[in-house]
Amino acid sequence: MLEGDYKMNNDTTNTNNNDNTEVWDSLMKTIFQRGLAAIRPFFPNVEGLIVTDEKFGQIFIYRVTNDFKKSYDCGFFLRELAEQFQDGGRDAGEWMASFFYELMKTSKGGRELPGPHESEEKEEEFIDHVLFPHCLGAVSEEFSPLRITGKRGLDDNLTPVLELGFMDIPTEKCVFPIHYLYKMMQLNRDPSDTLLIALTKLRQKHVVE
Repeated sequence: MLEGDYKMNNDTTNTNNNDNTEVWDSLMKTIFQRGLAAIRPFFPNVEGLIVTDEKFGQIFIYRVTNDFKKSYDCGFFLRELAEQFQDGGRDAGEWMASFFYELMKTSKGGRELPGPHESEEKEEEFIDHVLFPHCLGAVSEEFSPLRITGKRGLDDNLTPVLELGFMDIPTEKCVFPIHYLYKMMQLNRDPSDTLLIALTKLRQKHVVE
């Protein structure tokens, strides 16, 4: 009796897991197709794929090819696209297309996603010598002549983070996971956009002119 009950419960669990997987896969395909449909009015020649990242889950990669036969890749997190599409996605296409327009302005010959770094040491060098200088430079330029504070640190979960703030707001900082900023660059996205939005909100919160 116990053996039969166990088998029945196990089968039921497997069935539920299969159902959940099918529902999830269907949802991912729907979001992916909506991404294609959103981009297509701006760039008719678009294709893509869904990849699963160990840290970030599903990532949606799209490639557009312009009239000069140059291809550009850009990646989006599931959370981002879900937020863009939840209100009907009226502005999602313009938002997604803006990243490709920016890539075309800065890379005339096309731009594929960069490959992974060969080692953790190479990745760390990239973070120190490319990612951080880019982020700090963009923030300093945007908020000049305000004095910006920036340093590496660890959050409560011991996750490496970049702490940014203003000298005239010493009581609060904006904290960004370094692996998230790094991943943004690996998706051909500018991580400084995220920093600027957060720091602007910080100044608005403290009503500092």
